[in-house]
Amino acid sequence: MLSKGCFVLSAVPRVPDSPKVVHRLAMPRVLAGLVFAVLAMAASVAGAGVLSLTNGDRIHGELVVVERDNVVWKSETFGDITVAKEKILSLETDKDLKIAGRDEPCALAGHRRQQWELYCDEGDGWVMDFPAIDRAEPYINFVGNPIIFRGNVAASGVFEEGNREREDWDINVNFDIRNGDFHHLIGTQYQNQNSTEVSDLEKYRLSYDLRWIFAEKWFAAGNSSLLHEEARNLDLSSTVGLGLGYLFFDTDKSALSIQGGMNSLKEDYIDPSLNPDPSKRYGAGRAAWDFRYKFDLGPEVYYNQELLQSLDRSEDFQSNAEIGVRTPLVKGILMEVKYAWQYDNTPSLDREKEDTKLTIGVGYSW
Repeated sequence: MLSKGCFVLSAVPRVPDSPKVVHRLAMPRVLAGLVFAVLAMAASVAGAGVLSLTNGDRIHGELVVVERDNVVWKSETFGDITVAKEKILSLETDKDLKIAGRDEPCALAGHRRQQWELYCDEGDGWVMDFPAIDRAEPYINFVGNPIIFRGNVAASGVFEEGNREREDWDINVNFDIRNGDFHHLIGTQYQNQNSTEVSDLEKYRLSYDLRWIFAEKWFAAGNSSLLHEEARNLDLSSTVGLGLGYLFFDTDKSALSIQGGMNSLKEDYIDPSLNPDPSKRYGAGRAAWDFRYKFDLGPEVYYNQELLQSLDRSEDFQSNAEIGVRTPLVKGILMEVKYAWQYDNTPSLDREKEDTKLTIGVGYSW
């Protein structure tokens, strides 16, 4: 564990301002030891942190978390407060920090000219652009609360009896489990359409995505899915892939990420006679993007899309997308309007290339 401190050290060479760039400061181990000794003495004097604002205010307290646009600060007088980054002149804390992309704790040596000077276990110094930091939190909080569990469930249905009989179900359950720099995304979906014209057309899907954030914004990605969809003559479609992604931002309010990679697909059909290949396996390039934004008044919009392009045949590609709005009704309960779109350029012989669906339902999020 690092010694703690919050002084700006004259031993650190001045680094020119350069937005969104991380610089490594070479430091001999002897000098690093002297730095940590100074930080240790400083820690014995400085008890807590200080947040200095551009209007001249100084707020004593402790850092809760640094996010993409804001800093959450626990004031000794007012409790937890959220301050926009552009209103912050400097931040001082005596707590070791967890920076995205680094496993070890880091000490904040100084905050000047919108830059942070950090020292980590190896003794190396780092200068980071403060506005570009997506997330930083006290290391003790990171270790003490290693698992963050989020999720939502939504359901919609159509039920008719009498002259017309119809029963449609659409149920979605999603989980976002985070353990340090590892994010586990699990999605499930079940649909059933049953009427006098159509008898029990089922669809179920299970997906699992793994993200390992190995740098401040970059992550390695693994994705897999299983799909059964009778309306498209798919008995079982399986996908496994690896790739690389870039996380523009990821906060409680908004998130945007893109990724690309390679996938292996295998498709088995319910009626093999409707396809030239009864069962086919092929490699494909994959591109995906995911966006969400939560308005201050409550509604949240989201949009995600995936594109798969066969490496063997240029005409063999498919894509799926979802765009929707979640509006809170009461605490935890929400209404969701979602438009889903699927496109397969080489479907079974008697199937359409494009499928669309609009659903309105209720759900619960945590």
